[in-house]
Amino acid sequence: MSAEDTNTRAWHIYGQRQLACAYTPPVPARLGWTPWEGIGPGAEVLGEITGRRVLDIGSGAGHHAVHLAQAHGARVTGIELSSTQHERAVSAHVDVPNVEFVQADVTEYLAEAESFDAAYAIGTLAFIDPHRSLPALRDGLRPGAPLILSLLHTDLNGRGPSTEVAPREQTILLRDNPPLPTQMWVLTPQLWEDLLTEYGFRVEAIDLFPHPDKNVTVNQQLLRARRLPDRSARVSSIEAPCADRLRAQLIDHLVETGCVRTPRVEEAIRTVPRHLFLPNAPLVKAYGNAPVDTKFDGSGRSISCASQPDIVAMMLEQLDVQPGQKILELGAGTGFNAGLLGYLVGETGHVTTIDVDQDIVDGARSGLAAAGIHNVEVILGDGALGHAPNAPYDRIEATVGAHGVPHAWLDQLAPGGRLLTPLRLRGSVSRSIAFENQDGAWRSVGSQMNTFMPLRKGIAHDPRVFVPLDPDHTVTLITNGDQKVNADALSDIFRQPHTEAWTDVTFRGPESAEYLELWLACAMPNGLSRMPATNEAIEKGLVTAPYPSSTAVFEGGTLTYLTRRPYAKKAPDGATVYEFGVIGHGPDAEALASDVADQVRTWNQGFRALDVGVDIQPLDATPLAPKPGRFTFDNPLNRIVVEWQ
Repeated sequence: MSAEDTNTRAWHIYGQRQLACAYTPPVPARLGWTPWEGIGPGAEVLGEITGRRVLDIGSGAGHHAVHLAQAHGARVTGIELSSTQHERAVSAHVDVPNVEFVQADVTEYLAEAESFDAAYAIGTLAFIDPHRSLPALRDGLRPGAPLILSLLHTDLNGRGPSTEVAPREQTILLRDNPPLPTQMWVLTPQLWEDLLTEYGFRVEAIDLFPHPDKNVTVNQQLLRARRLPDRSARVSSIEAPCADRLRAQLIDHLVETGCVRTPRVEEAIRTVPRHLFLPNAPLVKAYGNAPVDTKFDGSGRSISCASQPDIVAMMLEQLDVQPGQKILELGAGTGFNAGLLGYLVGETGHVTTIDVDQDIVDGARSGLAAAGIHNVEVILGDGALGHAPNAPYDRIEATVGAHGVPHAWLDQLAPGGRLLTPLRLRGSVSRSIAFENQDGAWRSVGSQMNTFMPLRKGIAHDPRVFVPLDPDHTVTLITNGDQKVNADALSDIFRQPHTEAWTDVTFRGPESAEYLELWLACAMPNGLSRMPATNEAIEKGLVTAPYPSSTAVFEGGTLTYLTRRPYAKKAPDGATVYEFGVIGHGPDAEALASDVADQVRTWNQGFRALDVGVDIQPLDATPLAPKPGRFTFDNPLNRIVVEWQ
């Protein structure tokens, strides 16, 4: 199902629910561009609209259109694709003079309609592909007509806008109802400006409006644009964007969100051109804050990629590289990260980077040469073995996921050195952990939630098994070598008996549950696994609001997964919070769901406020005494101790 089809369905269901509860929003006394009363300008940004034709895009229940007609004398057409939303508007406002409500696709409608004198969308245009909506609006507005757009900028989960013109998953929340999955184009103001410019508009102003509650992350954009006389007036083209501008835009976002914290890391990322390491990717994609797949296995799954820039920046900050140091990178990939390391160590430093495939090595060398970086050596080999000829190293960074820590990595570090590795601790739960040797023991000095492509081949090979959970393969369980899975028993699990267990454990919308995930991965006998589900699976009701990160616990022919719902009570400051629950399927669903829910409560009551440390020990080390909050796991290479303390 396409992104727009997903949105059409979501708004249809939303309208059904509002019709069922007979809710009609009041006609506002003042036009508002945000969900928060009194924030931002009013209808004056539309200019003089008395007697003029105004288009309300995604008019919903029609209350904004009625306000403009009654308070400002405009002749308003409310265009709405959802039949249930259209029904709400017509049933409440059918007799209001100078207002008409049309159920139609806005692009199809504008192709036949008389030109409008102004148009606006309050939170709705982001549900339509801008490459489809903006040219239609350009053709449907008279020259000089204003176009005013209120758009989401930062969502409830704290995610800022994207630098790539692509939809991403969002949800529509309605009290006492399950959230509705949608796909939205949540884009940076600069990217919206590029698109509007490309399609014949001039952007006159862009404002950002934060939520009045400083504890809530949601921000809104307000873009004020004007339709230009003809396409020759365009001043930029999204088809041929400037690499420097796109790079600056991306890095500004990384600084704003805190992924880049130090001037040296910022300088490196601003200087080394990522697009030179991705010669086959469009510039907009090369400078999007998203991974770019570069190699696939026989089944079509990605096995190498350019890592997401905010993850690259976060790990560089963790690594704390200094000029003149010797660095070993494990997993050359495109060579971009090695190029950043080369910049950070400077002319007196040296970087060695290793990859297991000759074509990847060749590509990394080409990218480094194109970027003019000459203090990086690219080696073909098994990264798990390190590279002894250039040891010892001041820093070793693994940019591939590992389940154990190869002994060579520790042996090849210089005294006082630091190892940074994305370590899969148990099941699917992985963290980027920085280790240093303290009094003869390897202890974490910091960690961040992070997942990378696993090591392939060699002594640290970390294979995954993908288990389809329904006949249409819309839900998949990702398992790892330390887990026992009966794929046949789970093959059609959602037809098995169903149960739910709710925990009374709550989180704010943007609050991360990463340490709850880590606790469950440690506490449950078979760990915690990722369970990606398509929108189709959610729409068909196979799964209900699955938590999008590591979520599933399974044993034999029984599977549970984490879910959330709005909690009955709000936070003391009035903010909405969400309760975690557990949904189970299978013969032992009730017992397993109860066990998972009990562990959620245990973590919340006794360990939520504590720090977590990770130690690497040899397999023959004297076992530590049992202690609440201490978990010990042996992998083929080490003993890993995870402790809440």
